[in-house]
Amino acid sequence: MTATAPEYDTYQSAFHQAFRPELYRMIDTLPLPDGGCVIDVPCGDGFYTRRLAERMTGGRLVAADACDEYLNRTRDRLSDAATGAGVEVTKADAYRLPHPDGTFDVAWCAQSLISLDPLPAVRELHRVTRSDGAVVILEADEFHHVLLPWPVELEAALPPAVHAASVRRYHDGAKLAPVRRLRGLLRRCGFQSVKRTIHPAERAAPFDPPTAAFLAHHLRFLRSLVGPHLTPELLRTFDRFADADRPDSLLRSPEVELSCLNVVYLARRSRTRTAGL
Repeated sequence: MTATAPEYDTYQSAFHQAFRPELYRMIDTLPLPDGGCVIDVPCGDGFYTRRLAERMTGGRLVAADACDEYLNRTRDRLSDAATGAGVEVTKADAYRLPHPDGTFDVAWCAQSLISLDPLPAVRELHRVTRSDGAVVILEADEFHHVLLPWPVELEAALPPAVHAASVRRYHDGAKLAPVRRLRGLLRRCGFQSVKRTIHPAERAAPFDPPTAAFLAHHLRFLRSLVGPHLTPELLRTFDRFADADRPDSLLRSPEVELSCLNVVYLARRSRTRTAGL
């Protein structure tokens, strides 16, 4: 349980603002039954919770997180939301939710499996979802999340650098790409049907302010991640293309295009509990 927002909060907020239309369209496609029961966990700052609340007709929406600051932000976001559902914002451990087995029709979990231990977290989602209910997980693959027109020699060096950074930080080369293990994890936890959908978001220069702000955050994040694993020459190339004062940089060139790939897994809970869980 924590009182303050995590270190990635500013970057994630910039991501939400830049790609709000596409992210909200993901919510709009969810199978939310009239009068149903839905949980958003971990709910973070309530970005997705608000859209879930706006989409629901009757029923109950639970927003759960272990961070006090995030819970307060979620309450603020919901204060003027138009919803017919009863909304509950609660402090809870994602591994031990205070709800009986089979409580929810839909469980939504967004961008959390890097900071969580995926197996116990997904097991708990399975437990609290009713038979034939759905667990929906939004995640990314850091190797392919944000696509930019880097020089070819630098672009070829970035995936090995991301892998090296993942090993160094997490002792796991795939930790920054949770989607690569998600189908097998969902099946291991007892989900009967698993469907993956890739949701692209495309932007072209000149970027609107939210996209420009996200790109600046992303470049700082990426440099901190891969910088120690690039050669001095490639790092200088990176810095040149990330320099906002250069007219040919990714931040200022009128020819830059940006693609952001987000992956949604929708899994249906089986009617019988899998042995060994």
